[in-house]
Amino acid sequence: MPLQETSEDSVGLDYGQFFIHDVGTDFDITEFGSDTWFQTMDNCALILGFTSGMYATVKLELWSEPPDPVDPDDWSDDPISSQLFSEFGEICVSDVFLNTQTAYLLLGEEDTVWNVLAHRRPTSDPSYPEDYLFQFWKNS
Repeated sequence: MPLQETSEDSVGLDYGQFFIHDVGTDFDITEFGSDTWFQTMDNCALILGFTSGMYATVKLELWSEPPDPVDPDDWSDDPISSQLFSEFGEICVSDVFLNTQTAYLLLGEEDTVWNVLAHRRPTSDPSYPEDYLFQFWKNS
């Protein structure tokens, strides 16, 4: 089975954004320069949300190969494909303001470049108005 592991949690949308990053590393958010909703740089990804001051549900998936396509009726936005370097082989989601880390995902290999496919969608829940899905698999 190609899906190996998942992790899901919520994250605060401080300033309308949050991060996925390698556990235990520092990064400089001023180096992100694009207005694309999903941007990667070395061992960190910046996600720009639809809203600010709320929460989002985030799911991380580890695949052994490129993931199965998602249902387009469930995930209406076009996905963004990128790559993320993981120095320590474990990533997490964190908010901007408190740097609260959640949704840990053990990738299992250090010093590896991972492909990532990012999906998002609005929801009808006023407290959690956004859902995100990030699918990772090893770069060949």
